[in-house]
Amino acid sequence: MRMNVNYKFRGFPVINRPWLEQLLKGKKSINENGIILTIEIMDREVKLGPLVTSLSELRKAMEFMGTEMYAVTEKGLVPLEIRGEHFYRLRGLEKVGPPTIEINGIHMHRVSKVDPWSDTLSKVRPLNIRKGDRVLDTCMGLGYTAIASLKRGAKVITVEKSDEVLWLAQWNPWSRELEEVEVLKGDVAELIKDMEDESFDKIIHDPPVITMAGHLYSKEFYEELYRVLKVGGKLFHYTGNTGRRRGIDLARGVMERLREVGFEVKRYEKALGVLAIKG
Repeated sequence: MRMNVNYKFRGFPVINRPWLEQLLKGKKSINENGIILTIEIMDREVKLGPLVTSLSELRKAMEFMGTEMYAVTEKGLVPLEIRGEHFYRLRGLEKVGPPTIEINGIHMHRVSKVDPWSDTLSKVRPLNIRKGDRVLDTCMGLGYTAIASLKRGAKVITVEKSDEVLWLAQWNPWSRELEEVEVLKGDVAELIKDMEDESFDKIIHDPPVITMAGHLYSKEFYEELYRVLKVGGKLFHYTGNTGRRRGIDLARGVMERLREVGFEVKRYEKALGVLAIKG
């Protein structure tokens, strides 16, 4: 069943320990994708965005903080995490910029020698998205690939299965352009069956690791991707480097199955993925 989600950004800035340390050391403000977080220290009191608290309480809170993210609200610092069957949280870097999402300790973006937004652009770039393109973003996450496509003038549909991920995205200032994207709630492997043949110019497929979502690496799902893509359309499939240290070449298996359903494929090492074209 197709269910549209009315994504709405919560409107609060976010913080982690490294960013807060920058503010306490003299930086007057932080620009979080147009959301400005300011600090004002008045004797023993601190005004941090909408939050007013004592300097001692703020320093006490910092003792328990790392790079995980907190929303700065008038009622206090809200940890942006959900604990349940799985553990979800937003995690920032030392430098101010888009955070990643972490599920059971696994980052959903590359963060070693690259930041999440640069990682996103590397996945979008090979598709050469143009104004007016219809783009399917199969696994929304924090919405960065959908937003990068939107900024290039595309009409974007993105899909997210997890309520927890949708909740975290609502708090993330770098996800707020999702208000201009059509967001569908559900498993893309099921929702895609109701999508029309040859209805997309480009597809971005950046699924969770294969151990968490094996069906999104299946030949059956690739057949659906082929069906909804226009002739001459491009698909970027992120595979990462999971298993390479153990001699496992995930991309090779992905390429074989994509060829079997009709795609022309090649590795795209710059973004650790596979580029496929519907001939």
